[in-house]
Amino acid sequence: MSDARGLLDRISSFRQRLDAAPTVGPEPPPARESDALRQSLRQITGAPPVAEGPVPPLTDRAQQLVQSARQLLDRQRQFAADPLFAANPASDADPLVAYHRETVAVMNSAVRMVQVLPPSPTMQLKLCDGLDGILGVVRERLAVQERAAAARRADAARIDRLAAVLAAMSQMRPVNLAPVAALAEELLDDARQTKPLRFLHADPLATRSPGGPEFPAPARFVAAHAVNVAQVVARVVNYDYEWAGRPLIPVVAALLMDCGMLRVPAEVLAQPGPLSADARRVVEQHPQYGADLIRKYAPDAGPVAAAVAAHHERADGTGYGSGLRGHDIPSLGRLLAAADVYAALCCPRPHRPAQDTRAALTDVLLLAEQGRLDRDFAEYLACLSFYPVGSVVELTDGRVGVVAANNPNRLDPRAPGRPVVAVLAEADGSLLPRPEHVDLSVAGRGGIHRSLPADRRRAVLGGRYPDLA
Repeated sequence: MSDARGLLDRISSFRQRLDAAPTVGPEPPPARESDALRQSLRQITGAPPVAEGPVPPLTDRAQQLVQSARQLLDRQRQFAADPLFAANPASDADPLVAYHRETVAVMNSAVRMVQVLPPSPTMQLKLCDGLDGILGVVRERLAVQERAAAARRADAARIDRLAAVLAAMSQMRPVNLAPVAALAEELLDDARQTKPLRFLHADPLATRSPGGPEFPAPARFVAAHAVNVAQVVARVVNYDYEWAGRPLIPVVAALLMDCGMLRVPAEVLAQPGPLSADARRVVEQHPQYGADLIRKYAPDAGPVAAAVAAHHERADGTGYGSGLRGHDIPSLGRLLAAADVYAALCCPRPHRPAQDTRAALTDVLLLAEQGRLDRDFAEYLACLSFYPVGSVVELTDGRVGVVAANNPNRLDPRAPGRPVVAVLAEADGSLLPRPEHVDLSVAGRGGIHRSLPADRRRAVLGGRYPDLA
């Protein structure tokens, strides 16, 4: 990231000198070479300028393109200064940062092109077409960068908004629960629009996101998991006859489900090995403690408090904290339990890596088959498919794509594994000019081979789709 920022600084310095360049008329006036400008060009490119002659005055068209380049450069500098990337020690391994570096390199090519503009206005205008094309590439790449960065900022903001409420509840400070309801509505809107399911994660010991507000650990870790569970609930609640008509309550319950977890020391949640008996007892107290907090701050939310108290109960009686069985567990608690297990498996934990979504769904369905989770609520999760919308997958023929839609036919046992895929790359890794949609539910043969690993996603898609890499 620092290399890209340095190049941006040098390009900016050159841009300031270009602003002072005169505009040519029909005939090019005599021009003198500026020693300062020549030195600036050497600093930008790290080598002698491509053209050793004087930099000519610029036509009106060239001046307009330089002005356009200035605006694009300002947008690049805003990205480089974004705390999500500039203050992040791991940003150098970020596919979006690598994409940004390439965009800066393309901008550098535009600068080099200005260096070699001929003094003839006619020839300048011809080369300006090429310069305009290069700036168009920069503009398109910036749109991709900014959209991906905006999505990350929105994710971080959701975690922070919920962490603020959970932290205040755990500290017994006055709390306004309206932001929780507003966040729940946002998640329901995402589900209605079939937006990608984005699993969020925060380290148990993290106290803030880059540039964000500070909260006591493990508030952000708990909030990230709660948002994940709420996203899952928002996508399956309409399949349940009891809650389909009032979906806001289950999503709010999912967001508040682990409010009692802030009583658990962050060091316990960050422990990579097995918990001691004492630590496990502390963890197992969080459902009841959370229910007590909800009753304190929302006395009329009895069903939510009861569900929070029961979200770690298991249908066979092996859960905690009251050892309830079967339908003695509130239905909302059983829904939260299934979504909680699935969301947790899909995210990394200190003691294990994240599971593939197919493996996570298979484990949830297996737990239901063993009588530990409610069978109906577990089967609702199958409507997400083995690969939820937004998953990057490799097909059996080697092509790579992103899941665009799920097959809603719950009566078809093949449906979870046969969504609609937007194919983005051929088997040899070459990108398609535009996505090609394949409905695997009606395809005669072939299917999904696997979720694409991160390194392969970056290699195949990072050059055009950094948000998927």
